[in-house]
This record gives sequence, structure tokens and C-alpha cells, in this order.
Amino acid sequence: MNGKLKKGIWSIIFCMTLSASLFAQDHRERYEQIEAIKVAFITKKLDLTTDEAQKFWPVYNNYQKELMELMKKRREDRQKADIAPNDKINADLAYESKMLDLKKKYKKLYSRAIPAEKILLLYQAEREFREHLIKQLNHRRKSSN
Repeated sequence: MNGKLKKGIWSIIFCMTLSASLFAQDHRERYEQIEAIKVAFITKKLDLTTDEAQKFWPVYNNYQKELMELMKKRREDRQKADIAPNDKINADLAYESKMLDLKKKYKKLYSRAIPAEKILLLYQAEREFREHLIKQLNHRRKSSN
């Protein structure tokens, strides 16, 4: 099978799986299902060896945990109504700086588990997954209206 056909088949399977799994589930179950699909997607894209997977996934899971904490703090900070606009701008810049620091930290940690080529593939896979997810969610919204 050629690469485009494989990619097309993977996209169809991804969309069907995501659509079916998101239907009639509560928020937590949906989140867990999306994360499971994301792990499968990244695993396939990176084509990790057993040794690489054993080293990579604990690091990636820690990254996800730190990322979620950082994003949660940002959401909480943005919901505060009594903050001056200039302070909000400074908070956003601080968030972006922390996000960059986190990415740099984990790039170093990833390099202990997988080669640079696979780190690049990881970033591409995460971006591709987000794009697929956004398209799927937008499609669902349009279909339900």
C-alpha cells in the first residue's frame, strides 16, 4: 500500500473511532478516550522500539502532567475579573515563557529516550493529532446544529 493510501485509511479510522467513542460519554470518559487515541496515534507515528517506548512514555506522561498543570493555572488566572489589562498581558507573557521552558526541558529529557528524528516526529504527530481533533469536533458541531 502506498503512503497516501495508508494515511487516508488511518485518518478515516481515526475519525470513525473518535466519533464513536465521543458519543454519549461523560467529560472524563471522553478525555480518557481521546488520550488513549492520542497515545496510539503517537505510537504509530514514532514507530518506537520496545526499549525506546519503555524510556519515552514515562517522560511523555510527566510532560503531559506538567503541561496540564500549567494550562489549568492559566485558565484560572484568566478567569480572575479583578486583574488590570497590563497585568493580564504580563501573565500571558509569563505563561508563554513557562511553556517554552517546559518544552526545552522535555526536549532534553526526550533526547535520552529517543533520537532527534523521533522527537521531531513527536512534535509533528502532536500537531497533526490536534488538527484532526479540531476538525472532528468542528464537524460534530456543524452536524448537531
